[in-house]
Amino acid sequence: MMTLTTSGETAVSAPLLYEASRRAIAQAAEDLWPGRGAVLGPKCPGVTSYVCQVQVDGEELYAKYSWLSSSLVSILRGARGAWADVQGEQEPYVKSVDLVTRRELQHLEFLQQLGRPRVCETAGFRGGVLFTRAVAGSTIAVELAVRPWDTAPLLDSVLLSLRELHGEQGARYLRQAWPINERSVVDVFSRKFRGPAAVRYIAGLGRGRLVGDERQVVVDLLGNAVRRLLRLTSAIRPRQRTAVFGDLKPEHVYLSGHRLTFIDPALQWAAGPEPDLAKLFGRALLLGFCRHELRAERQITEGVVSVLSRHSQSVSRGDRAARLREVMVLWLMDTVNILSTCLNAPADLPLTSSQLALVAEAHRIAAVVERVSGLLVGSASGLSLLDAVFHEVEHSALDLR
Repeated sequence: MMTLTTSGETAVSAPLLYEASRRAIAQAAEDLWPGRGAVLGPKCPGVTSYVCQVQVDGEELYAKYSWLSSSLVSILRGARGAWADVQGEQEPYVKSVDLVTRRELQHLEFLQQLGRPRVCETAGFRGGVLFTRAVAGSTIAVELAVRPWDTAPLLDSVLLSLRELHGEQGARYLRQAWPINERSVVDVFSRKFRGPAAVRYIAGLGRGRLVGDERQVVVDLLGNAVRRLLRLTSAIRPRQRTAVFGDLKPEHVYLSGHRLTFIDPALQWAAGPEPDLAKLFGRALLLGFCRHELRAERQITEGVVSVLSRHSQSVSRGDRAARLREVMVLWLMDTVNILSTCLNAPADLPLTSSQLALVAEAHRIAAVVERVSGLLVGSASGLSLLDAVFHEVEHSALDLR
């Protein structure tokens, strides 16, 4: 049985993992562009796949390499065994048809044909390495930080770009394709928090990242929330109806002029667009939580509430309350997923600035998740539930600052 470590120790050496990733990327670049002097840049911070910039004849590309359909945090913490086990499994995995980067390539090619949402261009695929071209502009995450008062129109523009994908054309494609369920909010939550190892995983969160009583408070809050969310999985409707983008984060959408370009798709089945709504809205709220500026945070929160309320009103009255509850349950699950991943990340795994900010705000985020999960198991529903939830979000800004 494989053992997942949550202390300061790692089961797999980070330098060995990174060096092996760079060798795979360098070899793939040489195979695709022999003699053109591909130059690898430093690792891009992140917790999922190994990503770095690559210069080929002066053109800026990004290379992505995935390890065993698992996050880098999981690999380093020993979820797939020791380094020898990982190496032994990686070779056949890279050649398999269900390789994550291979499926992402297929999804990008489909979206390029669909035309909307506009996605980054692929530059090549070899040896499990996906190369994509750099995208112009700034991310929606950056735009939210610069002009939080425009949160509602920014989020609306993202969702408008996904209408075709959420419609019959997206469903028709996914019926004959292989979804990337490894990025599903519900599947990630289940892998982390179901089973006998979950209690130990939660108890170890934050070691090496948080200190003293604060760490224990965060662990207790997240433990309470996880227990409630496991009971609330019945709010998630069965899949196999709507294709969703899957990893719809503000960092994965670029704005250049009036044009949006999406990166890192993880197309998957859902009952409706709710997983995309939940991840987009939830990650926007997290960006607000980490602003350290109350006015900007309120502007982001109000923008999210406005868009979510309008979406709720567009749903048939009979489905409205259930669909709104589903968005909120998925939002909390995704928040717990990313916060726990960052808290469990080894010290030698570089995090993005937003991920470091999540760790710094872990107490407040865990408190919000715990309070809102309590509301979701209560009797409130519909817009009254929405009001109660965001009342808690806004008041936490004052209570825990």
